[in-house]
Amino acid sequence: MQFYVKDIMTTDLVTVKEDATIRDLIRTFADKDILGVPVINDKGFVCGVVSSIDILKNESSHSFYHDPFMKNFEMNFIEDAKFFDHTVAEIMSRDIYSIGPDESIARMAKIMYDKKIHRLLVTEYNKLVGIVSTFDLLKLLASSDEEIVV
Repeated sequence: MQFYVKDIMTTDLVTVKEDATIRDLIRTFADKDILGVPVINDKGFVCGVVSSIDILKNESSHSFYHDPFMKNFEMNFIEDAKFFDHTVAEIMSRDIYSIGPDESIARMAKIMYDKKIHRLLVTEYNKLVGIVSTFDLLKLLASSDEEIVV
């Protein structure tokens, strides 16, 4: 059976604005149980992607270290840390990779492997319609044939 990006992509999109603070971003990650999101500018266009790795890479020069992506972690650990007042725009990746919903899973996996990324934006007619991540691919691979509903 052939699978396509549209079969596994997430369409309930969570985005953040580029002027959101890193503190707000971490709250979003914890509340939504996610590790990365598209970043939207003030005109509503995707201008980047930000992930937990971007936070950790940029935070490493600061004294704070704690896994902020655990569901029940306490935000008061970071309330006084100045790093977390920086904006998402300061740490996001401006390299935006996308794929169409009718592309094959194999093509999706190749792009992700070649670019060493964990999520791809799914676009149709230049409009963001979904996101697909390595977790979506793993979920498909971990499902038995009987569990897969297309």
